[in-house]
This record gives sequence, structure tokens and C-alpha cells, in this order.
Amino acid sequence: MQKIRYFDSAATTIMSQTALNVYEETAKTYIGNPSSLHTAGIEAKALLDQSRSQMAEILHVDPKTLTFTSGATEANAIVCNSLLWKLQKPHVILSNIEHSSIKEYVRLMKHLGWKITLLNAPDGFISAQDLAKALTKQTRLVSLMLVNNVVGTIQDIKSLVQVVRSFETENGGRKIHFHTDATQALGKIPFSLEDLGVDSAAFSAHKFHGPKGVGVLYNTDPSVESLSRGGGQEIGMRAGTENLAGIASMAAAAKEAADNLQANAEKVSEINALLRKELSFIHIISPDHDCSPYILNVATRILPSEVFTRMLYDRGFCVSSGSACSNNAKQKGEGVLEAMQISPELGRTSIRISLSSDTSKEDALALIQAIKTLYQEHV
Repeated sequence: MQKIRYFDSAATTIMSQTALNVYEETAKTYIGNPSSLHTAGIEAKALLDQSRSQMAEILHVDPKTLTFTSGATEANAIVCNSLLWKLQKPHVILSNIEHSSIKEYVRLMKHLGWKITLLNAPDGFISAQDLAKALTKQTRLVSLMLVNNVVGTIQDIKSLVQVVRSFETENGGRKIHFHTDATQALGKIPFSLEDLGVDSAAFSAHKFHGPKGVGVLYNTDPSVESLSRGGGQEIGMRAGTENLAGIASMAAAAKEAADNLQANAEKVSEINALLRKELSFIHIISPDHDCSPYILNVATRILPSEVFTRMLYDRGFCVSSGSACSNNAKQKGEGVLEAMQISPELGRTSIRISLSSDTSKEDALALIQAIKTLYQEHV
């Protein structure tokens, strides 16, 4: 049986043994609904509170600011959907390099009569000057991602938030909500939500070796209201019985990732540097500065992305031609690269190699050789 070498960790990581053990133990031991008032429910509620406190400690925030969700997509949706309660037609600023869970709201927003400004990101970076020019007195939401999921660029969110806060001060102090999709950041790069100054942020457990289908929304803005109503769980922000096993497992995975952040980053950076060096005969799209070492986007220039990724898969390598959430919709990855002012030729032939703490140097060398062989066969 052919060995599978996995290089698609930006799409999803493999659950750690620690996370798996916690998930199994929680599912077996905590049988009650956290909303129930009997002993089993009280025990489940205690673990839910403990997991929330653990996530808050890792993120250095107040536990009351955290809402457990099914993932970053739902967390992003809660923030975007909150605008539906507004009577006026707000102005919203997004970037053209956002994840589809944010970008796909543009059509709905425009249909409802909202004014939308989409910022491009030359070379993968959003300009503070472009943001400043886009702000108006009607702006109610700015949503800009922290780490790009296609090329790995790290935005200077702190400076971008400061642009928004300065505008607020100069124009009467009316609040503009600043949201960031930080899904690719947790456990991979050091950051502080308090220091960034954002009002809200979204995370998914499966990006840092936790389970799929669980995540968390950080939010400090009391005006954010969820459209989803139900039994009042999560302070009414996210209705429905909490996924306790998934939440406890996520907290364990987050702690493990945080405890090993520096060591993992050093290992991954070394592999990233090796890939950059050995693949220098093709075009490296991901910049060599202000970029997550966990994501490397390259362009072969010789074959379409989908064809090249299929050829690599046939040889036992899992890479991506773009965001996994966008692969179901044609040309989405290319659209992000276009917004970065990457040429169409490079966009059409780009592949994303994404790493994790599980990635070995041996596997990286095997991938390099496979890419070299395919390139030589088709150049």
C-alpha cells in the first residue's frame, strides 16, 4: 500500500493523540447535557466552564468573551449575521483575500443594499492607507484576516485596527466593529488579541490538531447578536447543546499547541526553508517576510494547479490547489492570488504546500524530489 505523505495542514491537521484521548474520555465519562440540572448535567457544565477557562488562559482573555461554535465558519457568520439586525444599510469593509466563510457574504450584503468595499492586498498585504481611504461615517464592520490561508501572509492587524480607532475618534466616536479570522494563527504564530485590539476573532480546532466541527468565537462587543435562537446556550450567542467532547478536546489541543509553539515553529521553519531552497527553480509565491512558516505557495508555470496536485496525489502526496473550502467552487484560489496582484499564469499553476508539527524532513525531501521529477517530465 502506497504511503500517504500529508502536506495539506492548512485545510485540516491530524488530531493529536492527546486530543483524541481527551475526546474519548470525555464522551465516555460526561454523559449529561450541560444545561441539565441533575448531577450528570452539573458535572458536564463544570467541564464546559473549565474548558472555556482553559481556552481563555491560552488566549489571555476573559472567559466571558468566548463562545463555543462549530468552527471558524460559524464564528465568522455570527459576526456577519449580526448586521442583519441593523435597520440602516451599513457600510462594510472586507479584503479580497478573505476566507470564503467571510467573502461569500458579499453577495447577501449587496442584495440587502449594504455598501461593500473590497480591499486588494498587493503581494498579500493589506495597506493601512487603502483601509483609511475606504472608511466612511457609515462603516459598521471591518473584517480582515490575521494569517492568509492561501499564501500565509501575516497582516499587521494591530496597525489596521489603529487606523479604524483613529477614524472613530476623528468622526464622533461611533463604534466600528473590527473582526479578524485568526484560524491559521492559533498555535502557529505568537499573537495577543488584547494587543491587536480587535473586537472579535474566529478560530477552528482542526487547524491546531484538535477535532473537526468545533471552534470558538472571541467577542467583546455587546452589540453583536446571533440570529440563531434556541435554548439560550452560550449566553444566547450560539444556541444548541454544546459539543462537550469536542470542546474539551479542543482545549487540550490548544494547550498542547501553545506549550510547544516555539519548538514547532522552529522545526516547521527549517522545513519551509528547505522547500524554498530546493524548489527555487519554480516560482515561490509566499513572501519570505511576515509570512507563516506553515504555508508555502508555489507556482510551477507548466501545468494547471488541479492537474499537478492530482499527479502528486497519484504519487502519494496530499497538497492543495487552494483553500479546501474553496476547492468546491471553481477559481476561488486564483481569485485570492489575483487580489494579491499575482499574474494569471502563476495563479493558474499554483499549489499550496502546508505544514504542521507532524511534517518530517524526510517527507519534505520526498515531496521535493516528486516535484522535481514531474517538472522535468513536463517542462
